Amino acid sequence: MAVSTRATPAGPAVPVSSPRWRLILTVALLVLAIAGTAISAYLAYENSQGKSGVCTIAHGCSTVQQSKYGKILGIPISMPGLGLYVVLAASAAIVLSNYRGWRPYATLAGFYGSFFGFAFSVYLTYLEAFVIDAWCIYCITSALLLTALTAGWGVNLASEVRERRR
Repeated sequence: MAVSTRATPAGPAVPVSSPRWRLILTVALLVLAIAGTAISAYLAYENSQGKSGVCTIAHGCSTVQQSKYGKILGIPISMPGLGLYVVLAASAAIVLSNYRGWRPYATLAGFYGSFFGFAFSVYLTYLEAFVIDAWCIYCITSALLLTALTAGWGVNLASEVRERRR
């Protein structure tokens, strides 16, 4: 994990290392975000070709993606989803490297981005269950990924706040 510095009352900044569990958590967040990126990229490609992807487990992918809720301003939901997962992966990479000291900002971006994605995913899951009456395995997988990402980024943010208060 990246080493940050903390000023001491006696003088110059002293390096402070984050706990090992936070390193493991952030690597897990990076892996989850990359998985979400792969799923969203596949769907974005398929949607750009006018297809809805191979749907083997739940056979409602086409119904969900072709519904009026499958697009925002004419753009398939998978496109902004891809952007979100790229931001979450970049945030995790920045937290790991503490690039230019941006770790606190990347942690905030990761938490708020994942929380927004989670909230939107809850809304879309509601639509699948009660309005569209069809299930898309990609949507369910994305919802599960965003749930895990939000929980992980929440823990990461709490750790960052605690570390800053010391």
